[in-house]
Amino acid sequence: MELAQNYKSIFEEDAFYHIYNRTNNNELMFRNDDNRRFFLDRFNRYLSPFLDTYSWCLLPNHFHFLIRTKANTEIKIHL
Repeated sequence: MELAQNYKSIFEEDAFYHIYNRTNNNELMFRNDDNRRFFLDRFNRYLSPFLDTYSWCLLPNHFHFLIRTKANTEIKIHL
């Protein structure tokens, strides 16, 4: 279990990535539109200073994002 606790993805600047995640056992991740809005609000709030989102799809048990990480010179942190 120690590996999982220390696992971090390394993203290169100014690069495209397909980000996705799925639930276990086909359980629901998004039960209603409020769940989806909450998820997208947090995604925007915490990640938009670091990346541009080109497309996204929220399905009941998983999601997909096509993103481009910003160059270090583009990153603006809103504190």
